[in-house]
Amino acid sequence: MSQRSVLSLILLALIIAIACAGCTSQQPAAVTPVATPTLVPTTLPAPIAAAPAATEKTAEVTPGETRAETNKVLLTTKGTISPGEYKIFPFKSMGEEFSKIGEKYVITLKADKPVIGYAVTRTQADELTGDELNPHFVASSDKIQWGLITPYMSLGRVTDDTKTFTVETVNPYVYVVDARWMASDNDYRNVSAFPYELSIAKITSPETAEAVART
Repeated sequence: MSQRSVLSLILLALIIAIACAGCTSQQPAAVTPVATPTLVPTTLPAPIAAAPAATEKTAEVTPGETRAETNKVLLTTKGTISPGEYKIFPFKSMGEEFSKIGEKYVITLKADKPVIGYAVTRTQADELTGDELNPHFVASSDKIQWGLITPYMSLGRVTDDTKTFTVETVNPYVYVVDARWMASDNDYRNVSAFPYELSIAKITSPETAEAVART
């Protein structure tokens, strides 16, 4: 073998060796990309609304509101009465010497037989003894025939009735329970004495009652 051939073989062997060394050399490690963190949206709790400040509540008053009236009992009496009789009850004896304009009285009259009840002045009551001041009825009318009397309030032939007497003139008043009308009625003129009951109360407002209590 010639020298040239030997050199060629040696050169070929070196080339092969270099090639093999390059193929078996360690490859650089692959770089793993860093995972990008996924941002998960977070729902924040809704802010708590502050409680409204307490406010003072003022009581409402209806315009024109008035307090209820009350009744002050002045008289409650029972007795008997017969035809041809009448009985007088002065307001003065009840503590009401002079009734004033606008004052009101609730009067309840009960009796076993029909009687007349009426309010007059003390002067009128003093004159009730005459025939001309004797209230009565006539066949042609259901109205009381008063003659010279002009009562300020009246109840005609009642057995159980209530009425309010409102004072229109300042006077010393009396209330009269009268059975004399029976004398002119054939159905009643001979009846025996029968029971009656009279109640008188004054209508007062709470303010008036409080003022009286302080005096």
